[in-house]
Amino acid sequence: MVKQIPALTGIRFVAAAAVALSHGGSLFLQGPSLALDISIGTLGLLGMSVFFTLSGFVIQYNYGSSIVSSPRKAIPDFLVARIARIYPLFVVLFLVELLTGPMVWPWLLGTKAPAEGFSAHLVPFQLGMVQSWFFANVAGVAPVWQYEEVGIVSWSVSTEWFFYLVFPLVCPLLVRIRTAPAAILCAIGAVAIELGIDLAVRMLQGRINLFALHAYGAEAALPNWKNTLILWIVYFSPFCRVWEFVLGCCLARLHEVWSAQDFRPSRALLDIATLVGVGTIGWVFWFTAHKPAFGVSMSLFDIARNNIALAAPVALIVVAAAQPASTAGRLLSARWLVFLGEASFALYLIHIIIFRRFPVVRWETASQLLGHLGAFALAFALATCAAILLHFGFEVPARRRIRGAYQAASAEQRRLLVRLGTVGFAALVGAAAAYALRNATGDAITQSGISVVSGTYGGNCRWMSARGNTTDALAEACNGKSECTFRAEMARIADPAPGCAKEFAVAWFCKGDRSIRFNSAPDANATSSALRLSCDQVARDD
Repeated sequence: MVKQIPALTGIRFVAAAAVALSHGGSLFLQGPSLALDISIGTLGLLGMSVFFTLSGFVIQYNYGSSIVSSPRKAIPDFLVARIARIYPLFVVLFLVELLTGPMVWPWLLGTKAPAEGFSAHLVPFQLGMVQSWFFANVAGVAPVWQYEEVGIVSWSVSTEWFFYLVFPLVCPLLVRIRTAPAAILCAIGAVAIELGIDLAVRMLQGRINLFALHAYGAEAALPNWKNTLILWIVYFSPFCRVWEFVLGCCLARLHEVWSAQDFRPSRALLDIATLVGVGTIGWVFWFTAHKPAFGVSMSLFDIARNNIALAAPVALIVVAAAQPASTAGRLLSARWLVFLGEASFALYLIHIIIFRRFPVVRWETASQLLGHLGAFALAFALATCAAILLHFGFEVPARRRIRGAYQAASAEQRRLLVRLGTVGFAALVGAAAAYALRNATGDAITQSGISVVSGTYGGNCRWMSARGNTTDALAEACNGKSECTFRAEMARIADPAPGCAKEFAVAWFCKGDRSIRFNSAPDANATSSALRLSCDQVARDD
């Protein structure tokens, strides 16, 4: 039995709280504060990088040696333990939300058609936790955005499940790390690989965009964001994010090497590592809030902030927190934080369900902001209480029963279970791959003339939240024409960023093109300038 590290449980609550604050902030704190809007979004990115890196550390620390010493017994035991840990609460909340949520229930009653973003085809892939493993355009959105609250946050459960399946393959390589320099070099290598993926996406984004446009439609290409193929590659896809998990595994090996050598890093060194990590994270937040929003192309920072730009500094904090003598280790080992950390998975799954039960409107004045902050604090407290009840009342008993039933089964029954599970899961993955390829065949752009990709008014002010706010009106006015003139005011949208000089930017595609065309009006003339979309030339009439 390995010695537990309380600080790692404490930091789990920090990660879950960061994601919850990000989602809650986007609901409760919408208003004219642009820096607040951007910083809230970055909190969610930070929380996911903490989860993935920490997961690698904890899994290697708890299971690495047993899998290496006795793989035939330890690997099934490990997978059953992970299923018992994440599956019961996920599947119960998912089914409750699926059957009672406003997206599905009216359709089941036959009172109206299913809403955009709902497809019954994806239910098996959600229940099999493979929805983040492939990209498709289903019911107007990518699979990771299906099924409202639980469906939206459970993409990370799917990505983590991929990590767990990869872990037994990584173990034999990790066990060869026997020195601290080798472990550090391994960690640097994981960072370099994920950064290399980001760099490849940066260099190939034009080709990726064109492929997404033809295979999945205009919504899958930049300068859109939510449903784009590029976002799936750099944020949701387990094939990119697995290197953060491997980074955590390397850090666990570093910790194990230190422990085997009875080496204790100095508190000053650990605190410096923590400060560097916190400072780098702070810089990512600051730079995100001050750099221009991307258009049809993204910088390396725009891409890396979704993964390794935050995971790398998080790694420094995790290494320090694992040592009880460090300041981070002592702070994160606080009993109340460890207690809340135990319920972090339940908080992650339940928070957005509770948040969306609150009626929220945009705030405009300081007094309204205070009221929204109060409502937000109440919603977060309710979500935390619900998470504690779910964890101790359902999660823990369900985990014990599943693991107990598996241990009580005979050796033959276990082997049969493993075989059936392997075959069934392989069939599910094959079906998911076939489904994704089916949706990627042919040319999604069939009309001649203009095909609108995106229209955004004020995207330069509010980063992601205004992106695509004029797309529907622009598409209705211009799609299929060889030339079209459009003003932002024709979209009849509310001001997305009061007090900010807004830019009106449009992107479109012409059948037979090998590029996405882009045009914008300067900030001062965003509503008075008419942007002309043409399949012959790019022009703006002032």
